[in-house]
Amino acid sequence: MHGKCPCFILGVILFVSGCLQTGPLELAVSVSPALLQGTGFYIVTDYGAVGDGATDCTASFQEALDAAGAAGGGVVFVPAGQYYFRDTLVMPANVALEGVWRAPQRGAPVEAGSVFYVTAGKGEADGIPFLRMSTGTTLKGITIYYPDQIRANPPHAYPWTVQSNGATDNISIRDVTMINPYQAVDLGTYPAGRHYISNLYGYPLRLGLYINQCYDVGRIENVHFWPFWDLDPNSPLWQFTKEAGTAFLIGKTDGQMGHNLFSIFYRYGMRFIAGPIYDANREIIDYQPGSGMYTNCYMDVSPCAIRVDAAMEKAGISFVNASIMSRVEVGPENRGQVKFTGSGFWATGDLEEHAVLEGRGTVFFDACHFNDWDRAAQGAPCIDANNQRVIITGSEFPTHRDDHLVVRLGPRVRSAVVTSNLMPGGVHIENNAHESADIQLANNAGAPTPNFLTEWTVLGPFPNHTLDSPDQNGVTRYGHNRDFLITLGGEERARLSADTTVEYTDVDGKTRHVVAQTLQGDSRGFVNMFELYRRGYHVAYAFAWVYSSASQRAWFDMGMNDGGKVFVNGAQVYERFTPRGMQCIPGADMFRAELAPGWNPVLVKLEDGGGRRWEFTFEAYGEDGAPLQSRIHDGGQEQRRHDNSTLDSATPVHQ
Repeated sequence: MHGKCPCFILGVILFVSGCLQTGPLELAVSVSPALLQGTGFYIVTDYGAVGDGATDCTASFQEALDAAGAAGGGVVFVPAGQYYFRDTLVMPANVALEGVWRAPQRGAPVEAGSVFYVTAGKGEADGIPFLRMSTGTTLKGITIYYPDQIRANPPHAYPWTVQSNGATDNISIRDVTMINPYQAVDLGTYPAGRHYISNLYGYPLRLGLYINQCYDVGRIENVHFWPFWDLDPNSPLWQFTKEAGTAFLIGKTDGQMGHNLFSIFYRYGMRFIAGPIYDANREIIDYQPGSGMYTNCYMDVSPCAIRVDAAMEKAGISFVNASIMSRVEVGPENRGQVKFTGSGFWATGDLEEHAVLEGRGTVFFDACHFNDWDRAAQGAPCIDANNQRVIITGSEFPTHRDDHLVVRLGPRVRSAVVTSNLMPGGVHIENNAHESADIQLANNAGAPTPNFLTEWTVLGPFPNHTLDSPDQNGVTRYGHNRDFLITLGGEERARLSADTTVEYTDVDGKTRHVVAQTLQGDSRGFVNMFELYRRGYHVAYAFAWVYSSASQRAWFDMGMNDGGKVFVNGAQVYERFTPRGMQCIPGADMFRAELAPGWNPVLVKLEDGGGRRWEFTFEAYGEDGAPLQSRIHDGGQEQRRHDNSTLDSATPVHQ
């Protein structure tokens, strides 16, 4: 090996370590520290570390780290294995601790790659962190696991897994999985300027990432906190995390940049505070908020997705392209700007408001989208603003309720702009601000009442059990492609009325009869087959006449649970089959069909794949957008002549 350059040696070592990680061969290569001298590369196994998951490796790892630090910096390499730690580690300045991690680990057992089994600090939330990182250090390619942790409420407390080692700069954490830490990464107890975190995955039980006292821009990206260590939603550990857990806790930081951040099932997804500022004697001398820009952040199911107790004045905090599945809160002490742009809000089952705003700072919502607030219909608004200033522009508040309160302005509001928004359920804005406040409400558009066809003649139910194997069209339920109206001329020609009766042979060979009846949709426009027949896994038909003043290609909007077909004037004009079912969403199914002058027969075939919902909605509009009329009885002599000519022709009219 004499005369070989350090790059060659490093390449050989990395190749061999890769074989050890992924290949079945039990290959062992020993490279002496003397040979590596001057290369800046150190292997922990050369200092006595054993990756058997049982031998305490604290001293050998620390020796390797210190050797790299004494040389002015270097890479301490961790081959694949399970390394056990009874105590803590300190990384000297300019040292990288790197394993072979290249993809996130999930759950337990934790055996692949370079894995740390940590037991140090059990029961001591405020104890010495497992790994303290100094200026210029990098942690990369490592999985960290606490084998003694329990799935309980509360779990065992542990100190921070990683913490900055006093005031630092340029700490980097990359490609790391922390399976089940009580507290994951602390870059806030001590200043940690220009930190960089990328590809950090884990299930921190109490605190995920704490940032504070960062006086030069920090960067965090691709951080994913998710309960992959405990997949039982009824686990007491889930309850603990939901009650006490915070994924991202952010205090004083100047111009923090966050990108692709995710959390789920925490009390707070992201919480912004006025962070404590310490002097040289570790005495708190002030509390200061931070500023930052956060893009593509997804704060999933939680009681509170984002809580802003404090944001820096003038700079503020901005969220762009966020997905927020619950609510945001801005606290009464906040004085800085909070901005949401191009963000989507949707609800958990118990959500009341999507946004509750207090404080003196301005809150902005621009080009945002809000769904399903106040599910319990208690009168809660989507945005409950009682802060000094609020601006809501260019956003959409879709709802099928005509009493859905969109915005409530409280008495603490001094100025507000609510303009150019879409409010399909009606422009419902409750203004409780004082008459001296400057409130600008303008150009908010509601929507006309949808033209739901709500009165139908229905016939059913017919069988729709699951097939042993899909048919030639990939359909997995019996009734979707079976025509139950053969005795009426088939689905294309059938016309239903109140006295229609159909006899058919069931799959068990028995003859059965079904009789048509009238079914009225509810106030939302939903026609509920399940409520009528009190069972699912069946097929039913719904029939009505639609009037057109002239020949035209009309527009139809539907929603259906689960699938079905539509026939207009004797032609099938639409079909959808969804193997796993689908929620009935008005307008989710859109199609066009030719109408003749006068009354046109429309037959809907609706099939259900199980569950407690079996329903549809149906809207009809002319080419000019005008609502079309409908009724369930025969359209008169003119219609009968038109109907007979259709039945006598092999080709449906206006195809």
